Amino acid sequence: MRRQILLMFIFAVMIVSVTYSQPGFTISLTGAYALPLPDLKGDLTDSLERAAGESYFMKTGYSVGLKGKYGVGRKKNIRLTLGGAYSRFSVDDSYHHTNHIEVHRNISIITASLGAEYSFLPKEKTNPFLGLELTGNFFSGKSDETVTADSTADHDELGTTTENLKSASRFGIAVGGGVEVTFNKTFGAVFGFKYNLANLVGKEYNSTSVVGEYNLNDKEESTNKAKNISFVQIYGGVNFYFGHPRKVVKK
Repeated sequence: MRRQILLMFIFAVMIVSVTYSQPGFTISLTGAYALPLPDLKGDLTDSLERAAGESYFMKTGYSVGLKGKYGVGRKKNIRLTLGGAYSRFSVDDSYHHTNHIEVHRNISIITASLGAEYSFLPKEKTNPFLGLELTGNFFSGKSDETVTADSTADHDELGTTTENLKSASRFGIAVGGGVEVTFNKTFGAVFGFKYNLANLVGKEYNSTSVVGEYNLNDKEESTNKAKNISFVQIYGGVNFYFGHPRKVVKK
């Protein structure tokens, strides 16, 4: 009798699997390496590029972000997303133009996003996804340029000049994808990539500025070339799951 019960139990385990459905709400905390793309990226040592002013000359960057994801529908393949992120790009370089000039410059972007994701395998522990977001981007930054002479000759322009980027707002899009790995009902990991075009809407050009400030000037105007502020993020982080019911699925 006990043997028959054991066989029945084994048989039941074979035909019934216990899985975890897609959680109702997910919070993702991520960190990313941010790679600036032209026109955000540039080479300060290139005299022609520097004279043309067609780049912001950033070299490296990073991002941190927090995002909420809410699953909708019976299968919860679609998730609505709401998030925020902070990205910072910088350059520390030098070049020669009569004198030796050291440049320390940075651009910071605070981003608010609203979008949607599609999950391919919402009931599996490994779940790839694709996403699209509308973004609002708020820019700030700072530039320090230190001029030193290569000789003992007198130069009035010697010293350090500091300017702050005038605050600016732009609207853009972000597209990307990744994969989530669920460890248990409350905790998991997420890895992915994202392409950001931060100034798709709202470009401006201002020919004047107050002392100690400079403008983003990303709109085409006379001798100023229009600039696309874009970058790629390669990120990883942790997921926290809420409303993740246990469900018995018969196969």
